[in-house]
Amino acid sequence: MVSGLTSFDKYDIALFVNQKGKARWSELLKEFVENQADRHISRQTLSSYLKELCEDGIIKKTVDTRTLALLRIIRPIYKVTKAGKRRLQKIADKREIYAFIDDASPEEIEKLRQEIVHLKKN
Repeated sequence: MVSGLTSFDKYDIALFVNQKGKARWSELLKEFVENQADRHISRQTLSSYLKELCEDGIIKKTVDTRTLALLRIIRPIYKVTKAGKRRLQKIADKREIYAFIDDASPEEIEKLRQEIVHLKKN
């Protein structure tokens, strides 16, 4: 994740779900809302981000039928879609590049600039 951010964005949530394979609401609450860190979001923001990610087709929301049958409680599970995995890989790659640039020395920045010029020529 990119350093220096004050709160999470929806892609942080999607990347977390992707890394775990699937995530329950309670896990997302612990990671992003109740984490006792300077960097967190509200429950409403988490809910809004999950809704946006579902609408964007990046993650899908399913119901744990076993829990539903045993407890008669709906407990959604969030998973990343195949199309979402491709989009998240691009986002993760860009974040890695931005993090490198943020921490790079002037010499590394100059090397990067030269490489970009070289790539544009080809």
